[in-house]
Amino acid sequence: MKSQENKVNIEKPTPIKMLDERVQRGNDNNSVDSSRQTQPSIEEIILIKSSLRTQLFIEKIMPVKMLNEQVQYENGGNPFKGLHRWYSRKPLSFSRASILASLLPADVTKEEFAQLLGIVPFGSAQGKPNGDTKLYKTTPSDVAKEKVHALCEKTWGKSNPVVLDAFAGGGSIPFEAARYGLNVIASDLNPVAVVTMKAAMEYPLKFGAGLQVDIDKWVKWVGDEAETRLAEFFPNPDGETAQNYLWAHTVVCPCCESIVPLSPNWWLYKRPEKQNLQKWCAVKPIPNPQQKRVDFELVKGVKGSGATIVTEDEEYDPDTTVSIARGVGKCPNCSSVIEDDVIKAQAQAGKFGHQLYAVAYKRGKGSLEFRIPTDADLAGVAKAEEAIKNGWENLIPDVEVYAGLKTDELLRYGIDRWSKLFNPRQLLTLVTYVDIIQQAKAKIRLALSGVEGAELGKDELDRANAIITYLALVLDRSVDTNCRLSCWDSSRAGFKRASTQHALNLMWNYPETNGAGELWKLCADVFASDYHTLCTYLGAPSTTNPTIPNFQENSLLPPLPQISQSTADSLFHIPDNSVDAIITDPPYYGTIQYAELSDFFYVWMKRVLDDVYPELFYSELTDKDREAVANPSRFRNMGEKPEKLAQLDYEAKMLLAFNEYHRVLRPDGVMTVQFNHKDPGAWDVLAKSLIDGGFEITASWSVSTENPQNLHQAKKNSVASTVLLVCRKRDPDAGLAWWDDLRPQVVNIVEARAVEFEANDITGIDLYLSAFGPALNVFSSAYPILDSSGEPVRPEVAFAEARRAIANYRFRKLVQTDTAGFDPLTQWYLLAWDAFKAREFVFDEARQLALAIGGFNVEDLSKVYKLITSTGGMCKLLTPKERLKKRAFSVEESDFSSLYLVDSLHALIAIYEEEHNPQLVRRFMQNTGLMESDALMKTMEIALKVFPTSTSEYDALVSLRLAMDEIKAKVVVEQLSLSYG
Repeated sequence: MKSQENKVNIEKPTPIKMLDERVQRGNDNNSVDSSRQTQPSIEEIILIKSSLRTQLFIEKIMPVKMLNEQVQYENGGNPFKGLHRWYSRKPLSFSRASILASLLPADVTKEEFAQLLGIVPFGSAQGKPNGDTKLYKTTPSDVAKEKVHALCEKTWGKSNPVVLDAFAGGGSIPFEAARYGLNVIASDLNPVAVVTMKAAMEYPLKFGAGLQVDIDKWVKWVGDEAETRLAEFFPNPDGETAQNYLWAHTVVCPCCESIVPLSPNWWLYKRPEKQNLQKWCAVKPIPNPQQKRVDFELVKGVKGSGATIVTEDEEYDPDTTVSIARGVGKCPNCSSVIEDDVIKAQAQAGKFGHQLYAVAYKRGKGSLEFRIPTDADLAGVAKAEEAIKNGWENLIPDVEVYAGLKTDELLRYGIDRWSKLFNPRQLLTLVTYVDIIQQAKAKIRLALSGVEGAELGKDELDRANAIITYLALVLDRSVDTNCRLSCWDSSRAGFKRASTQHALNLMWNYPETNGAGELWKLCADVFASDYHTLCTYLGAPSTTNPTIPNFQENSLLPPLPQISQSTADSLFHIPDNSVDAIITDPPYYGTIQYAELSDFFYVWMKRVLDDVYPELFYSELTDKDREAVANPSRFRNMGEKPEKLAQLDYEAKMLLAFNEYHRVLRPDGVMTVQFNHKDPGAWDVLAKSLIDGGFEITASWSVSTENPQNLHQAKKNSVASTVLLVCRKRDPDAGLAWWDDLRPQVVNIVEARAVEFEANDITGIDLYLSAFGPALNVFSSAYPILDSSGEPVRPEVAFAEARRAIANYRFRKLVQTDTAGFDPLTQWYLLAWDAFKAREFVFDEARQLALAIGGFNVEDLSKVYKLITSTGGMCKLLTPKERLKKRAFSVEESDFSSLYLVDSLHALIAIYEEEHNPQLVRRFMQNTGLMESDALMKTMEIALKVFPTSTSEYDALVSLRLAMDEIKAKVVVEQLSLSYG
């Protein structure tokens, strides 16, 4: 129900009368052209609608700077994230702010919002943030929760509004909503996500910290059993405990028939800190052609020149003895090249082998050391290879790998069953864990019932299922750690899990963690031993009495979250108009293939939890057909381009999902959509689905949410920010609008918001993407939008206009004077560095930027102007030296052309880099008239702003400016402080 305040607003006669009169005039006239004259303007529509519903905090302001700082804290040490790997899980602080800002009224001040968020303590003398506050660790205080509930009563007519996320995934949004005691409904199609959410919210709230005693007991029991059963396969010399075993995949050399271990590096320990430089360690391959194998010796010493190790006998560079690079191998015995197709053919024929080449171990509590494998190590491996052959058929996930986008690479290397992602001893370790957990299940149920064969009550059964679930999550983390997809990180002498990347990539060399105790204990310590902290996050009771079966009914805790498996396009369990707020993070087009990736975990989880959650684990693999992602692999050999069919499928599913969201959302409710994608096509599909689903966008904000240290982010021009799109139900009687009328409004609002975005540290490609929100604000307020011929216009047209507006805005800001005299090619070059801040980026981004600027053919960037190279959907900005070699321009004075300023700039840099003689540059500028070109001097000034300081172009330009008074006088030195590094 609506509050009395809202009822009064609805009765305001002036705007409603104005709207009725304007629309009526349009309806009285049957011609399309006349409706264009009589429909109310977008400004009038927005003004009228704002008077019909309570404006929310998120529609007025968002503390972007504050959140940008907070999300950077969530990189590690978080038991919520440690529960289970989920791809693109949003930071808790960002999710919390999205929820509160979507529920609280606009008259809440920024200071009050910071207090309710938990960044500023209540009663703080200065009302300033505590610099030590890490929001994801901060449990909302009782005062904050009471105030939030009171404000919700005022805004929504209820103190405990319903918050829905039907694309819940890793559960960040429902988790934060539960922390404030809100009524949470969360669902996802993927069983792995559903189980993870139950472990993150349902069980801690139901059983509290007292469950930690049971978890610890059974985690230890499984670990102790595993240590006993697996000890013979992981032998340890006296006083030594093996931590990790390092393996390399092997193939047979087609020339000398030697067994060749394949590795792109042989480093074991290469920490860069000063105190570690005397401990550098690697292995050295020793050819053994007589026995057709390769042996190894350990090389340990101090850091030498470059990346070398200095010992008493030699200076060794491990990078010079690698046996594979870019997929092509090299035999250490006969130096023959082993081509990529030969390696793949052997792999597909089942001839990939494994060679153990190093062991990492500790003595007592000492530091990590390394050694070459012994006969005892190899004997343990041989025992495991025999042991895995018999008796494990029902526990091994001998399940076919789905042929999809993320699994193609596995199939090319012969991994067509999920069990093949593990060497024999790794597989034996994991199925032993499964077998022990199966035994633990029966023991847990017996311990809770007290009588063998007795049927458990609901509370006891739920408690047993909770304990078993946490054991299953430890198993999945062990799978993630102990497989052929994990890698060894010599910079920290540790492993990186398989799921670190959003892909399933086979590693040439990989670590195996000691399965007899070390692996299980390590994976359990990440979260299972810290379950009580998770309870603290949620504000669950800290009772330590494990005999209390269920205290939920007798506590002041919020209602348990309603967690279920369902698709977002079929929310049959939710009544019409019953949800107050939807905060959701939908799949990002084709960026992440959740189902394909999670099969890696699902096949193991199923072997433990199929009787605990039979409704989740009835199929062999996860559901690919109903998943709302753009997956071309599902549409191969269908007569159309798979990419086009995948786009149409994604668009249809998103439209159905937003239709369901529209159905369940109350008329004055709010939907906040989180979206992170740099492909304009993805934005177009999302926006069209939103608009066709009956929504309009009333506000947008961009927050930096992605960790640049992630492997899928590092050294790539990845989008660092997530854009929040605030949506309301569009008036079903909203009239049509004409794109010609809306275009200038889009430009004006985008340029106005650009200033605000930059003030909140939103720059580069994120600035261009953030502009899509304001453009949609205008574009979605009427329906449909027609072009001059009466045809519907897609959102991509508005995005193109927004991109053009940002490009013009940025270039004006860079130039700071009249932009006349700058050719389009030079504008594109400078704006590319300004936007992408990287030499390599997606070619489609280059294309979109070129279209925004206009004035030349996009394809000519590489073919004619030779500014970039383009392969595999990526492009790379060429250096001046590379362009000169390709004859893109000339440094011969008689042949030089100053038609394009970028060519003039590159000519000066190329001449200087060749001889490092500023006199040669001076003479060239004088003889070609460049010395008098103010536009060139301005181009140099802008280049110093946009070139990353790590580039050769920046170094050369700085040197030229310092060496030549003629340039120094015209290129303003203060601008150097604005350079992007």
